[in-house]
Amino acid sequence: MKHKVLISLGSNKGARITNLENAIAQIEGKLGSILAISPVYETASWGYTDAPYLNNAICLLTSIEPIALLESLLKIESNLGRTRSLTAEYQAREIDLDIILVEGVVIDHVKLQIPHPRMSLRKFVLKPMVDIAPNWVHELLDVTLNDLLLQCEDQSEIKLYGTLSLYSS
Repeated sequence: MKHKVLISLGSNKGARITNLENAIAQIEGKLGSILAISPVYETASWGYTDAPYLNNAICLLTSIEPIALLESLLKIESNLGRTRSLTAEYQAREIDLDIILVEGVVIDHVKLQIPHPRMSLRKFVLKPMVDIAPNWVHELLDVTLNDLLLQCEDQSEIKLYGTLSLYSS
């Protein structure tokens, strides 16, 4: 069975654009077909003070089940230099890959919650997803991503940074 998956990408450490491009290349090479790639936005770090992030989103078509997909994304993060902290505190990272939505799927597992429980609080997650899937309906809230963005109370600034050179048309 094929799944349409929205994945949020972020980087605020090292060569940020290169980190995003390398992550997308590995995702496409190993996990499925990329259906859409959003523009890249620059935002302040969220939940702690550090260098600004570059964020974007992709829509992936994959036959990999969500928990196995999560494990594969964690391996890609590791391949790209991310070392996960043992604490719950936010920290700078070369790459952050989060499964946000899987079309028609709800998961409440110790390793993975889909839809992502904090997605509607974060403009840096919502805006890139709205660029590529504005009419996607949140599986639990029964509202489109576009409407979630309009309702989002996050006041942080999100600036268009550009597109990924390897993937712009």
